[in-house]
Amino acid sequence: MIDEAAALFDGFGDAPRVVLRRGVFSGVGAGVAWVDMGTSRFACDWGTGYVPTVGETVQVLTVNDRHMLFPSRALPGTGVVMTTGANMVTVQTIAGTFTMPFIGTAPTSGALVGISWSETPFVIGALSVQPKPLDPVPNPGGGTLRSATFQAIDTGSTDRLQVRWWTGQPRAGNSTFGAWFYGTQIRDTIPAGATLVSLQFFASWQQRKFDAPRFALHDQAVKAGIPAFGAYTAWAPGDGWQTPPMADAWFAALKAGGSSLGVGLNQGGDNIFSSRAQNAWSGALSISWRS
Repeated sequence: MIDEAAALFDGFGDAPRVVLRRGVFSGVGAGVAWVDMGTSRFACDWGTGYVPTVGETVQVLTVNDRHMLFPSRALPGTGVVMTTGANMVTVQTIAGTFTMPFIGTAPTSGALVGISWSETPFVIGALSVQPKPLDPVPNPGGGTLRSATFQAIDTGSTDRLQVRWWTGQPRAGNSTFGAWFYGTQIRDTIPAGATLVSLQFFASWQQRKFDAPRFALHDQAVKAGIPAFGAYTAWAPGDGWQTPPMADAWFAALKAGGSSLGVGLNQGGDNIFSSRAQNAWSGALSISWRS
């Protein structure tokens, strides 16, 4: 084995020689990890208990003549299931969306699950707690910081020209209005004088197609007639907790209630979101404010 690191640091005397580089994991032999860097193969100690897959890019920390292997990317320990298939699930994590197998019974959409990344990534199983949005970064200013999560009490879609709530999925289409309903819990909880710190919307997709859905607030606390919408914004959020570009306007309108009691879809492409039955967190709003 050629130790290229030694040649690079001959001029540093007795000072510790430290360098962080990337390589390709090539396997295990005699209890050490083998990593290829350039034309050389290095024997590395295990920096953590993580075992990469062969061919994966890894980081190698070299201190003097000792090499230690570490992951080259974030490996979140938990995620929220977005979609479930016969053999694979798609999980939204703080580091992105990943598709991987699972153990035992398939977890349900919206479940918070544990993830194992070593050797072959897989979902361990559902955790005993529900998904929680990220804590907001405190916003400078006076008042007490408060937070609440408002789950939709109902979901669905109706024809635009007649009252026909024909599906529980909020849909954005040429002939369809989609909606999430929250009762009056938002206006009943947030005081009129509150100022916004953060607002996040939980997006649980079933289909993305054509143009972005057009999000708007609507006037119904519960599923009843054809909803009346305010101004819309074309927005194609990612999966899971997302901050809408119109968060400030939504906060001001929702805390006041009146003609703004829920979130809806005023056409836009052919997009479908999960019903409440498919994912109880579909359309949930996590709001933090000062008052």
